[in-house]
Amino acid sequence: MTSLAKAYDPRAFESKIAEQWESSGAFRADAHSSKPAFTISMPPPNATGQLHVGHAVMLVLEDIFIRWQRMDGHEALWLPGTDHAAIATENVVLQQIKVQEGIADPRVELGRDEVLRRIVEYVENSQGTIRNQIKALGSSCDWSRERYTMDPQLNRCVNETFKRMYEDGLIFRGPRIVNWDPHLKTNVSDDEVERKDTQSPFFTFQYGPFQIGTVRPETKFGDKYVVMHPDDERYSQYKYGDTFECEWINGKITATIIKDDAVDPEFGTGVMTITPWHDHVDFGIAERHGLDKEPIIDFDGNLLPIAKEFEGMSIDKSRPQIVEKLRGKGLLVKTDTDYTHSKAFNSRGGGAIEPQIREQWFIDVNKPAVEWKGKTQSLKEVMIDVIRSGDIKLVPERFDSTYFYWVENLQDWCISRQIWWGHRIPVYYRDGETKVSLQHLEVTDGWEQDPDTLDTWFSSALWTWSTLIDPELAKNYSLSMKELLERSPDFQKFHPTNIMETGYDILFFWVARMILMTTYMLQDVPFKTVYLHGLIRTRDGKKMSKSESETVIDPLVSIKEYGADALRIALILGTGPGQDLRLFPEKMESSRRFANKIWNAGRYILMTIPGNTPLTLPQNVNSELAKWLLHGLNELIRGTQSGLEAHRLSDVADNLKSFFWGDFCDWYLEMDKKAERTSEDNQVLAYAFTTLIKLLHPYVPFVTEALWGQFQQPEMLAVSEWPQPQPYQFSEAHGRIEIIKESISHIRALREKVKIGLDKKVAATLDSAKHAGLFRTHQELIIRLARLSELKISEKTPEAVSDTLSAYFKDTLASIEAAALDWKKEIETLQKKLKTESVFVEKSRNKLDNPGFLNQAPGKVVSELRDKVSSTEKTLEALKQQILELEKLAS
Repeated sequence: MTSLAKAYDPRAFESKIAEQWESSGAFRADAHSSKPAFTISMPPPNATGQLHVGHAVMLVLEDIFIRWQRMDGHEALWLPGTDHAAIATENVVLQQIKVQEGIADPRVELGRDEVLRRIVEYVENSQGTIRNQIKALGSSCDWSRERYTMDPQLNRCVNETFKRMYEDGLIFRGPRIVNWDPHLKTNVSDDEVERKDTQSPFFTFQYGPFQIGTVRPETKFGDKYVVMHPDDERYSQYKYGDTFECEWINGKITATIIKDDAVDPEFGTGVMTITPWHDHVDFGIAERHGLDKEPIIDFDGNLLPIAKEFEGMSIDKSRPQIVEKLRGKGLLVKTDTDYTHSKAFNSRGGGAIEPQIREQWFIDVNKPAVEWKGKTQSLKEVMIDVIRSGDIKLVPERFDSTYFYWVENLQDWCISRQIWWGHRIPVYYRDGETKVSLQHLEVTDGWEQDPDTLDTWFSSALWTWSTLIDPELAKNYSLSMKELLERSPDFQKFHPTNIMETGYDILFFWVARMILMTTYMLQDVPFKTVYLHGLIRTRDGKKMSKSESETVIDPLVSIKEYGADALRIALILGTGPGQDLRLFPEKMESSRRFANKIWNAGRYILMTIPGNTPLTLPQNVNSELAKWLLHGLNELIRGTQSGLEAHRLSDVADNLKSFFWGDFCDWYLEMDKKAERTSEDNQVLAYAFTTLIKLLHPYVPFVTEALWGQFQQPEMLAVSEWPQPQPYQFSEAHGRIEIIKESISHIRALREKVKIGLDKKVAATLDSAKHAGLFRTHQELIIRLARLSELKISEKTPEAVSDTLSAYFKDTLASIEAAALDWKKEIETLQKKLKTESVFVEKSRNKLDNPGFLNQAPGKVVSELRDKVSSTEKTLEALKQQILELEKLAS
């Protein structure tokens, strides 16, 4: 066997092992295999993006599931891919053109075909970056099946879905109020709107007999309806439909009284005017009452002719001038300059949202049109049924109620976008005729295609099955969608996905839409289980944000510094499904040390056992120590399997780490050290270690694969067999050695209590009528591991008392002799420490009593100092108690 370096260096192995995995075809799934299938569809990251910690935790979780299932006898497919990220990608390319070429409006100057050519070129040049970053984390994907949301066969599925929904009356075009982004010149879905607390002046104006409040006076030019709650007694004298005349921005107007439940009587004066064209709530009121709607702001964010002298002005520029005009008319009552309100922004591009009424394409989520379980149901009803019936399980289940609330309040989905990059809507117009076509219709035949593209989530919603369509078959338009699915081996073998793992923050963006689309198109669920992970936060629980660079941990930098295995473990430990995770350098360093511990244990074993040692369990096991280890290992195998099946990945990792570092390394390897080794000793050691690295492999694939390679096995660890519990029963031996462990631990604790270092040997006594024989059997072991000069064992029944030099446990009293301790020196050491810590507390208390320090120091510094003082005061009390005990013993 090759000699190994003393420390594990990830850089020496990771890229080489990744290449071996890929070249061996270890991760290529076989659609014709007789093994049961297990599928994970990777949530596709932005094709032009960079790997961040959110991607990293997703990749690690999915890789653990897929590696475990692959080793456990399944034909495992982890299908990778990337998303075209329409709005974000187009925005990046357009900005580059503006900056690099000085073109003010690339869409106007270059035209659609050239802009699209530039975007395709940009994607092709940058797509490999995130692919390599995914590989760097050890992701065991099947790259031969890599997909992209703009692939031709995916476009075929998109068009097929659109056409069927259109023909079923689920897709329609009509005027609705949408979330318009004047900066990107497109609308965005409700789920892509990010609301931020924003400070703006809140103006109160006189509007006839009423006072109305607003942060947006620029939208008020067309206001001619005054709305109040029907049960508001303050305005009971005003009847629905009453009119009155009043002075307003551009002269006198006639206003009409409307009564509607949407008005909050507690907000402001309980009266408001409405601007239906530019506000969702106002639009709803206007729809319910059949009121007029009039645009005030154009699609570039400038005022329309209705604003008269303000026509063509931007919102920000016009606002103060409009307020000044109203002030001049005596209509400005007051201004609150410290008002904070929730303002809508486009999370994809950052522009402020300006609601507009536009002709758009929608999916009707309420129309009964889906055949599901023998009934015709609406898309919403099916989306609720699959979770409520258990067809799909959300992990954790507490997200069920959140999911139901969202679906029950789901509005018709606006699927059209006014951008060029993406799947173009397959609708064509000619001489008043409208046609939906799966294939492109030529302009030469008089057809003109709808200029809009589909929402990115439309194509992403088909991800679990469109990626499994045979690319060659998809070119044959004589085949129906049903025939395509029936003839595609990958679809037949690997759909539905077993686990859809993703962040809880896109449960509604993506997961719900996959359920909507797949149940409609396939009359089947897209996946069986949805595992939701949380957000990645800093040590103190703060959300990582690009705008605060000091909070962000770059996974690629972390891989270089600590190794991929260390990052993987750090991303798993300490969290569960749906829980946020805290990640910080010390946690990754601790994980790096664990990877190194695995390496050192393997190095020791490879140097200890002969090179031809079998990795199987010996036929007969006689050693009580070996039986103890094998019993614990069997329980670990069972616990690992059940834990993974229950999706408790962090608990499993914690148990594996605890057993490997504690039971195996700190105890068994130390107990097993002997001058003469039997073949049984060597075989148990080889079997136990290789079993452990198999169990650890899904979590730390690189270091375990590197060590497995030293055992000269014909196959890679990644495709070896998953450990199964063995039929032996060694519980009695396990219990006996546990008592030996406890005796050693208690003696060690007593030594630590009175500060007798391991460099000094000490005499000890074990009094136990019940376990004296056991202690005599393993007397040499106890002496060696507890660092004793002598061990006396008696059969007398001890009293159940403990003090500084003794400890009672399991019908046994362990005690050490005081002769080895220099009492005077130890007391002096403790008194010196007591003095140092007392000085720190006194100085710190003076600081905390100083108003100048409290006013000038950052809050975090003050808080940390208070915590430090509190913990040091507890240390002082413990030191005083320890000194008193030692003084009693010394007297």
